[in-house]
Amino acid sequence: MRLFEAAHVFKHDWETVSLANWRKYPNEQTPHVRHVEILNQDVDPATGVLRTERLIMVRQNVPLLVRKIFGGDTSYVLEYSEVDPQKRTLVMQSQNMTYSNLLSVGEYITYTPDPENPKHTLFTQSAQLKASGALCRFANKIEDICWNRFQDNAHIGKLGLEQVVTKILAERQALMMSMTQTASG
Repeated sequence: MRLFEAAHVFKHDWETVSLANWRKYPNEQTPHVRHVEILNQDVDPATGVLRTERLIMVRQNVPLLVRKIFGGDTSYVLEYSEVDPQKRTLVMQSQNMTYSNLLSVGEYITYTPDPENPKHTLFTQSAQLKASGALCRFANKIEDICWNRFQDNAHIGKLGLEQVVTKILAERQALMMSMTQTASG
């Protein structure tokens, strides 16, 4: 089993970063994410907590031999998330559904205001990767390869989120300019 842990501070407020999370796919940085389907979503009327269950379709860049053995390069990930606007937390948990009997990848992510600078957002990410079944014999090598791929995708995902934050900030700026022109015109 391999563990992955990372933390990053986005130099943007929690509201903007958590909004960007919902608009993250599709984007140019993460073309491997093909589709995101919301399976279930509800808001607790007492607390305002938004709970969402999504199915994410991912196209993996795998060698031809792997595609032939497993019948393709598309996999599915089930994601559960909770957004608590009062506590200003976004917590996400995901688990691969495809080939999970051979390779299990569980991920846990949080977005919270940065304790050192509440105008910024602290992102934490952890994942557990475990090869099993027919892959046990090669578990360490497979887990190492997957860990490296996961690390690369984590970096790309942060770049993608920054790209979406930039778009949101530009949209806000354009809206403010439009409102100013309307008010003065």
